[in-house]
Amino acid sequence: MKRLLSLPVIFAVAAATILLANPAAFAKVEWAEINKLELGDKPLDIAIAGDGSSAYILGKKDIQIYSFRENKITDTIELKEEFDQLAIAPDGENLLLASSKDKKLSVIHISQTFTIDIGASPVIGQKNAPVAVFAFLDFQCPYCARIFPTLEQLLDKYPKDVKLVIKHFPLRMHKFAEQASVAALAAEKQDKYREMTKILFNNFNKLNDQTIKQYAQEAGLNMAEFDKAAADPDFKNQVNQDIRLGTQVKVRGVPALYIGGKPVKDRTIEALSQMVEEELKKK
Repeated sequence: MKRLLSLPVIFAVAAATILLANPAAFAKVEWAEINKLELGDKPLDIAIAGDGSSAYILGKKDIQIYSFRENKITDTIELKEEFDQLAIAPDGENLLLASSKDKKLSVIHISQTFTIDIGASPVIGQKNAPVAVFAFLDFQCPYCARIFPTLEQLLDKYPKDVKLVIKHFPLRMHKFAEQASVAALAAEKQDKYREMTKILFNNFNKLNDQTIKQYAQEAGLNMAEFDKAAADPDFKNQVNQDIRLGTQVKVRGVPALYIGGKPVKDRTIEALSQMVEEELKKK
């Protein structure tokens, strides 16, 4: 005669089977408090950004933004109304606020502005131009090669107002991208950075040890001086600094453009011009 097991018994047997088959299930969770903050208001809800970089903490009067990288509250969004529920839209650019009491919903658009320093990077265009366009690029990236003529077009359109600063962001999948970046920086020693950059992008799919030197000759460089400069470890260190900077400003892929510290989404000349005009009005 068969006996039917009740649901609790079935669950118990299943749990015992899992534990016996997987001893790691007995492992303990270790934890440690790494930070403790005093908030200005009682938290009502918390939402984590899609990229895991920050948390949005909803209070009665504001939303406080906590940075996991910096381990502190980095910004505050003031609220004119009270809400008790908070969510982040999948695009990461809109916050949804809801009130269970008043049956209302509010959508807040958010955009981040980053502080990016020129540092030791060469400047293409007028060095004293008021608007800087920062471009994180890879010399073997076809999309970067495609955007460079548009950036040159922007420089030609605003010869006194716009300067271009390339931050080198070679991807690991591109074998000669870092070498090309070092070559471009070495060309700056002979005031040929723009010429070398243009030639490298025009030949993005042909880069190797031999062709990079060939393109240096085409740029009109003194090869003895170029070889000496290209061997300088400072240039490789500069590339690594650019990569770290890109990580800090949330570069997820190349090309990545920033105008006024804001990420550029529409890379058409019309959209870029509009962002430049907005920055010029601020100046």
